[in-house]
Amino acid sequence: MTQPHPTPKELQALLADQPDLVDRIFEYLLAEFPQLAGDAGRLQKAQTAVRAEFAGEEVYIQKRSSRDLASEVLRHFNGRNASEVARRLGVSRRTVYRYLKQPGKE
Repeated sequence: MTQPHPTPKELQALLADQPDLVDRIFEYLLAEFPQLAGDAGRLQKAQTAVRAEFAGEEVYIQKRSSRDLASEVLRHFNGRNASEVARRLGVSRRTVYRYLKQPGKE
């Protein structure tokens, strides 16, 4: 038996209690750019458009600092094969070379 869809009021209450990723992103944007809050209607339309565009998609956002990634690149790099390092770490070769070319990393 499928559960009925929540009403708009129920959905708003749920989002108020447990904000989703879209809500959190827009909260961050408003904190960083308070001038965006001036047009609440436009902001609400943007949130609705983002929800419609990415509805049903699931993603994993890995928490990785650039310092950790730089040390991983240096640890895996053998002096010859940046492609293999990129494949192991799940980054592009360009990213590997960017960390290798940083001053003091050679």
